Amino acid sequence: MVPSKLNLKQEKRNWLDLPSDVTFNILNRIGMVDILENAQKVCTAWRKICKDPAMWRVINMNDIPRFGTRLFPIEMCKHAVDRSQDQLVDITASADVSAVKMCKHAVDRSQGQLVDITIVFLYDDDLHLYVADRYVS
Repeated sequence: MVPSKLNLKQEKRNWLDLPSDVTFNILNRIGMVDILENAQKVCTAWRKICKDPAMWRVINMNDIPRFGTRLFPIEMCKHAVDRSQDQLVDITASADVSAVKMCKHAVDRSQGQLVDITIVFLYDDDLHLYVADRYVS
């Protein structure tokens, strides 16, 4: 027999009671976008962990298929090509400014501790130079 929900006494736990290294490990797994857009806004303890340069030693831009409600240019291009019904004459694409801004913000948060960065979308040379200029060997 399965006990009813009324009979179960659930122990309430406070996320703030977790050791900071455990919280760091959890937050490090959720992805760059969720850290910058959500997790760091939960509470001051999480914000402190999210601002720690160690959190930004490895930056993976793969977790940004969309930023907010704006599509990345590559997705917009695919959509435009599909809609053109073989009548496309010319198309020009550039990097999503908000994604580039987010990447630069993550690089800045590393404070020279960046050891690995993965960028998979169409970014310009300016972003690559920005990352390289902030790399400390």
